[in-house]
Amino acid sequence: MSNYNRYSHHARRALSHARMLTVQYHHPRIDTGHLLVGVMLTRGSIGHSVLFDLQLDAEQAQLHLKNLVLPVPDSAPPPNDAALDSALNLAADEAAWLGHHYIGTEHLLLGITRTNVGNAVDLFHKLGVSPDTVRHHVRRALDYGLTEFNLQFARKSARLSELSRRVINAAEQNAVALDHPSVGIIHLLQVLLNEKRSIVAELLTNHGLTFEKIQSFLDQPDDNALQSIEGVMLKAGDLARHYGNHYTGTEHLLLALIQDANGKDLLHSLNINAEKLKQDVALQLKKRQ
Repeated sequence: MSNYNRYSHHARRALSHARMLTVQYHHPRIDTGHLLVGVMLTRGSIGHSVLFDLQLDAEQAQLHLKNLVLPVPDSAPPPNDAALDSALNLAADEAAWLGHHYIGTEHLLLGITRTNVGNAVDLFHKLGVSPDTVRHHVRRALDYGLTEFNLQFARKSARLSELSRRVINAAEQNAVALDHPSVGIIHLLQVLLNEKRSIVAELLTNHGLTFEKIQSFLDQPDDNALQSIEGVMLKAGDLARHYGNHYTGTEHLLLALIQDANGKDLLHSLNINAEKLKQDVALQLKKRQ
């Protein structure tokens, strides 16, 4: 079984789409065809770009997919078909062969096109494209040096505490659930405000941040809100070392967000005084020294 922790944000979005399509069409299992359409629906990903360049229509693909499998009565969450598990394992194999430390939608397509089982085979036929053609176009995209957004390097470099790790994971889960193209600073703020085990939730509340304010940006996020948290995570690691801490805590994450130009602008848009908040967070960190 493939290690989902290595999946890029876009790969997680594609898998989420695949799962939702299976439920929507009352199909018994998540198969390779569901994942193929899931990649087609994951805008901003390498896989989406490849399939878009091949002029494959997502709406047409969804119609074909719906009719490929007979519906069944609603039951427990649908499991992966063996064919999908095979494709995911092959995707991991492709990523390793290419020397990539993550598994993205480009690797998912390579995995799907390498396996000769699963309903993606029939779906490719109905869409009028061969698996070899898709593989060729994926390889060409990779020749240009394209990579997908993922947080693996930042996770390792930041030496996150267990609580911070949970915060980052929750932020990514929220971004995937909303099908946002990146794990942005607005998702991080949302989770920090909700993390009652940390002092940062109290600090953010005291400075006037509410879930209602955050929701307005989640409904219509701008570039500042969707700015990747990768830079914030790396900066938080530097701050942890600066304060003599072995691990990066939630206070370091918040302080790094405040010091980030996009983070500061977002806080201003949320009517939060970034400088005063920065002083209070820094005071908490000094108390721990």
